[in-house]
Amino acid sequence: MIRSDMSSRLEQSQKITLWTRGCILVAGFALLGLMVILVSMYWTYQQPPLEASPQRINPNTASMASLVRLPGIGKARAMDIIHYRQNQKPDEPVFLSARDLENIRGIGPKTAAALEPWLTFETEQLDR
Repeated sequence: MIRSDMSSRLEQSQKITLWTRGCILVAGFALLGLMVILVSMYWTYQQPPLEASPQRINPNTASMASLVRLPGIGKARAMDIIHYRQNQKPDEPVFLSARDLENIRGIGPKTAAALEPWLTFETEQLDR
């Protein structure tokens, strides 16, 4: 009788272990499914960040902080613009158009064309 009682206890213990493992497995799959749903909802309904269009910047007078806001211009390129500007004749505008920025190392025709909508120059300001 003792032997029969032990075997039934062992079976009961194994049943509980299997049931517990099964519950853990189901809970794990449920959490994984929930995570997949949440991630897909995040990517579906994610709003692009609001980007305020930058104000037009005069490269003849702009600070480094202003120049860095231009698309395609980082700190190094902004420093190059300011350095080039400082090495030219004082009291005269160095850049009269976006094409003049091509004199700066690293700014080619494509970059100058991309910057044109965001730039303003002295000649435009005098015409207004």
